[in-house]
Amino acid sequence: MPTVLYHKAFVHLTLLLDYISYVFNNIFCLLFRQKPSKVHIPTELYHPAVLITGTSAGIGRATALTLAKLGYTVFAGVRKNDDVDDLIAEFKDSYNPKEGCLIPIILDVTNNEHIQNAYDQIQSKIGDEIPFVALINNAALVVYLPMEIASEDAFLHSFNTNYFSIVNLTKKFLPLLRQSGGRVINLGSVAAWENSAVMGIYAATKAAVRAMTKIWRVETKEMGVHFSLIEPGMIISRLNEQTTHSFRNFESFSSLTPYCSTSQETDSKVIIEYEKMYKAIAKCSENFRVSPTEIATDAILHALTAPYPKNTYYVGLDAKTFAFVNWLLGDRFLETIQSKVVSFVSKR
Repeated sequence: MPTVLYHKAFVHLTLLLDYISYVFNNIFCLLFRQKPSKVHIPTELYHPAVLITGTSAGIGRATALTLAKLGYTVFAGVRKNDDVDDLIAEFKDSYNPKEGCLIPIILDVTNNEHIQNAYDQIQSKIGDEIPFVALINNAALVVYLPMEIASEDAFLHSFNTNYFSIVNLTKKFLPLLRQSGGRVINLGSVAAWENSAVMGIYAATKAAVRAMTKIWRVETKEMGVHFSLIEPGMIISRLNEQTTHSFRNFESFSSLTPYCSTSQETDSKVIIEYEKMYKAIAKCSENFRVSPTEIATDAILHALTAPYPKNTYYVGLDAKTFAFVNWLLGDRFLETIQSKVVSFVSKR
């Protein structure tokens, strides 16, 4: 019972902080006479369409189901046929008062043929009553390794999934979004600027997404398209579960092939130090407070439906805390604290 109450209090506090930030964002936009974004709210006869990538689990799945139940026509990108069946079954069992629609599509975001097929399928469905109004780029690959011993494939696969897929999808769907005055919502991460050890590759991809989102927002502002960036901290998701499992079952880097590549020139003592650091971070991860998925879903919903969507959403108390401390004391402070904690844990 205390755990349930704590969970509810945690969610309500986080959402309260979010809503306060929305009010200040609206006040700023009104004071400086910012032009509001076009709003597409579903009705009984109007079911605007959105494409969400990575909907097999976690944030993507929760967002797809939430938007469909609100009356949107949701094209939900998944990689496997089994995920299609699971998603359809869960949606059919849910309450759908606004007659929204959920359409799973096979979409490997690194496959250009899949992207073209998704575009063709969406193009065939949309019209005056179903305009295409949003692209939500959620699919991601997480590779946690010290950068020195990460293979070239680790970098290539991570950037292809986390960065270039967003570029290709956005370029493909931007003409439709210009027609509707729609929005692009990119899922980033606090890792883009918080920069913890062994998260270098993932952090680099998310830093690239952060920069890309900002620049694309500026370049398309006068065209009526708005770009928002969602930067969650630790959120309940399959990616987080996979990461935790990888940390807790780690024995040596040889088990992390093909993404780990140690050459003959790499000193064995260096490998040992990296393994000690990895295990220390694994111990620290056991104490991480993970935020519920609905907090991220709520931020995405605001970015999709608000007349004045925020440019960047820090999702979760950990993300907000890191952002505030980083702004107040700078990255040197965060890096010092992180290194002290890892060093202390590794010596225990």
